[in-house]
Order: sequence, then C-alpha cells, then structure tokens
Amino acid sequence: MLKDKVLEALIIWMLSMISLTLSGFIKMQGYIYSTIVSQTALAIPSIIYLAVRREVLLSMLKSLKNIKPKYIVLIALGVWAAGSILTYIQDIVYPPPSWYIEKMREFTPSNFIELILALVLTWFLVAPIEELLFRWILLKPLVEILGVKIGVISSALIFSFSHFDPWNITSPFLIGLAAGWLVARNGSIFSAIIIHGVHNTVSHLVNTSILF
Repeated sequence: MLKDKVLEALIIWMLSMISLTLSGFIKMQGYIYSTIVSQTALAIPSIIYLAVRREVLLSMLKSLKNIKPKYIVLIALGVWAAGSILTYIQDIVYPPPSWYIEKMREFTPSNFIELILALVLTWFLVAPIEELLFRWILLKPLVEILGVKIGVISSALIFSFSHFDPWNITSPFLIGLAAGWLVARNGSIFSAIIIHGVHNTVSHLVNTSILF
C-alpha cells in the first residue's frame, strides 16, 4: 500500500514534467506570460490527482492550520543567502554560457510593473503549485517509506533536477531541503509555500534592481 503511494506520487511527478516540457512548444515571450503558461502546465496533473484523491486534498487543507511562522522567514532568508553564495562559487568553477545569461534576462522582470506581477505570481501561482507537487504529493509518501532524512533529501534532489537547469541546481536543492524539513516536521504545506515565496521574492527584488 505504501509503495503504491510512492509509485502514484512518482507518476504524478513524471506527468507534471511531461506537461511542463510540452508547454515549451508554446511560443512564450517575457517572464509573466511564460510563468503563467509553464506553471499552469505543471499544475494540471496535480489538480486532477487532488480531484480524484480527495483525502490528499483534505489532509493538505487541514495542514494549513499547523503553520508555525516564527522562524520560517529567517530560514528562507538563510536559504537564499546560502544559495546565492554557492551559486556564485559554482558560476566561477562552471560559468554559464552567454546565451544562457541572455535567456535569463529575457525571463526576469525588467520594470516595476513586471516586478509586482512577478511577486503576485510567485505567491499565488509558482510557490503554491510547486510546493503542492514536490512537498505534499511527492514528499509525504517518500518520508513514510524512506524516513524523514532520506525522504527530504530525495524530494529536494528531484525538485532541483526538475528545473532542467544545470546552472540552477544549488538554490532549488536548498529550498527543497528547508521546505521539506518543515513539512515533515510540522506537517504544514503553508510553511513550504512561505519558504519558497520569500526566496523567490528576494531573488526578484535583487535581480530586478540589478537590471535597473
């Protein structure tokens, strides 16, 4: 039964990755449009899964009241700082090519309006959808069968490599570790959403200020 849950979760993850990959065939320009399209594609399998597995949806909704926000923002800021330092070191050892840098600039908010829209999408689309998939549907059965440590690490690795970006591995992995640990510890998906949301918010603010 438990192995079936893990297999079920991995199938949902694979379907999500396929849906996300297929969304890449849609012509996308700019951060806002590309985010809406890609995150919607990523969310479709999870939404269908929750519609079928109502008990998973109900357990997630019940977990919202378990939030313990006292240290969550500090943890998120620490994750962002550690990720930035490690990514900087990684870029020295394994520098990204020029085409990658240009592509990242295309999908980064370039003005105040785009920044506000990006922050709205972060909190109401990106963080909830990705945390639902990786820190609830996928993490919970992995923790049950592998234990907290191995389950959290496994989920973080899957989350990191699911970005399909060899120059953006460290930060997603650290987010996965922190968010996964919080969900496994206090059972609140909202804690993971805050970790993810704060991290992305700081990243947007820093990247947009650099572009300005």
